[in-house]
Amino acid sequence: MKVKKYLPSLITLTNLFLGFLSLLFIQKGNISFGCYLILIASVLDSFDGKLARKIGIASEFGKEIDSLADLISFCLAPSFLIFNIFYSFDNQVSEYLFLYLAIISSFPLLMGSIRLARFNVDHTKESKQSFFIGLPSPMAAIAICSIVLLKINLDTTKNNNEFFFDPQNFNIFDLNFILPIIVLLSFLMIGKIQFSKFPLLSFSHSKKNSIRLILLLLGVLVLIISKFYGYFHIGLFLFSSYYLLSNILFHFINNSIKLNELRENLKKKKRKS
Repeated sequence: MKVKKYLPSLITLTNLFLGFLSLLFIQKGNISFGCYLILIASVLDSFDGKLARKIGIASEFGKEIDSLADLISFCLAPSFLIFNIFYSFDNQVSEYLFLYLAIISSFPLLMGSIRLARFNVDHTKESKQSFFIGLPSPMAAIAICSIVLLKINLDTTKNNNEFFFDPQNFNIFDLNFILPIIVLLSFLMIGKIQFSKFPLLSFSHSKKNSIRLILLLLGVLVLIISKFYGYFHIGLFLFSSYYLLSNILFHFINNSIKLNELRENLKKKKRKS
C-alpha cells in the first residue's frame, strides 16, 4: 500500500531524470538518443497524474513536482536540443548570430514556462474540460523531436550513423525552415487554441472517449509498425503533425460555426424588434 502511495511521484521523478539524462546525451552529440529519452519521458508524463487520481492521492505537491519535471524534460531539453544542433552546424558564428540562436532556441523554454505556470493557476478549471487551452508542453517537445529525428534519419544514408549527429548534414535551408517552426510551436503553447486531451484508458467512460481511445491506439500501432520497419521517424512526424493540424483545424471550424450562430441570433433579434 505504501509503495502504491509513492508510485505517481516515482514516475514523475523518472520523467525528470530522463529529461536531465537527455541533456547529457545531447551535449555528447548523441542527438537521436536524447530525443528518444524525451519521448519516453512524455509517455511517463501521461501516466503519473492519471494514476494519482485513480488511487485517490492527487495533491498540490504532485502537481508542482510534475510541472518542475515538465519544465526540464519538455521545455529546457528541447531548447538545449535546438541550440546544440545549430551551434554545431556553424560553431564559428559571430557573437550576434550566437545570441540570435540562443534567443530562438530559448522559445520552447520561455513559452513552456508560461504555459506550465498558467496551467498550475487554472488547473482546477482546465482539469474539468476535455481539452487543453494551448499546446501541452509534452506534445510540443514530441513535435520538435519528430522534426529533428526526421532530418537526422533522412541523412542516415550519408553518415551511416542513426544516433550521432553530423553537423555537416545541416545547411542554411534547415536553419531557415526549422527555426520558424520552433517559434510557432512555442507560441502555440501560450495561445488560446484548444487541444484535445488524451482519452481515459477505458471504453466504458463515454462514446466520445471510446472513439478517441481507438484513434490513439491506432496511432500507437502505426508507431510500433513504423519502428519495426525502420520508419519510426516518419510515423512520429505524421502522428505529431496529425495531432497539431487536426486540433488547429477543428478549433477554427468550431469558432466559425459559433460565429455564424451568433450572427443568426443577432439577425433574429433584429427581426423581432
